[in-house]
Amino acid sequence: MKAMDIIERLDLLEPNDYSPEQKLRWLCSLDGRIYREVIKTHEDVWSPFPESYTSGEEELLVGEPYGEDLYYYYLQAMVAAENGETQRYNKRMTLFNSAYQGWANWYNRSHRPAARGGFRF
Repeated sequence: MKAMDIIERLDLLEPNDYSPEQKLRWLCSLDGRIYREVIKTHEDVWSPFPESYTSGEEELLVGEPYGEDLYYYYLQAMVAAENGETQRYNKRMTLFNSAYQGWANWYNRSHRPAARGGFRF
C-alpha cells in the first residue's frame, strides 16, 4: 500500500486543509515508530525505510489487512489534534491504538523475536 493511497482516502472522506507533504511526514513518523517498536525487535528485519517520504509512492510498512485502517485512523487523529478537536482526537486514537495492537499482535505471532544478549550455559 502506498502512502498516497491513504492520503487520498483521507482527503476524499474527510476534507482538510493540510498539505500532502505534512501527511507524508506524519506517515513517515508513524512508520519510524512501527519499525523501532515492533519490526526491529525480530530476527527477519529488512532494511530500514527511507528517512522521509517525499513522493507518496513509497510503500508503507504495514500491509493489508491491517494497514488501511491503521494509517487512516492515525491521519484522522493527527488532523483532529492539529485542529484542537480533543474529543475527536481521543476517539480516533482509540481506533488507531486498537488497529496498531491488532497488527503488532499478528506480527509478534508470525515472526521470530531477535536473540537477546549472549547468555551461555
